[in-house]
Amino acid sequence: MAAKTEIIKTTTVKAYITKAKKMRSQASAVKKFIDDFDTVIEAVIVEAVRLAKAAKRNTVMKADMAAAIEKYLKKTDLTWDQTTASVIKHNPTDLGKISKTILEWISAHENPKRKRK
Repeated sequence: MAAKTEIIKTTTVKAYITKAKKMRSQASAVKKFIDDFDTVIEAVIVEAVRLAKAAKRNTVMKADMAAAIEKYLKKTDLTWDQTTASVIKHNPTDLGKISKTILEWISAHENPKRKRK
């Protein structure tokens, strides 16, 4: 089970709904929101920390957090054109790594009966 961050407080959520949305809120609804969102918060933080450590830093940077948020909150199925546009944004070194990974995957999954001459 994921660790509880306890960053979001019940009273804060209830007060926001009451003040900003002019609605009352059921305690179980607020608990559900907090429990589910707390899981996402923990996953984003863990991913951001992993990215910072992978870059040999002991500070979580804006780029780490942005990448973690993108991974856990902005998931979308991209069209081929969107995927290509997203990949092309990378620097030449990363593009080389992407290309190498794709070629390795193709080699590993290539049907030996269909090899080209």
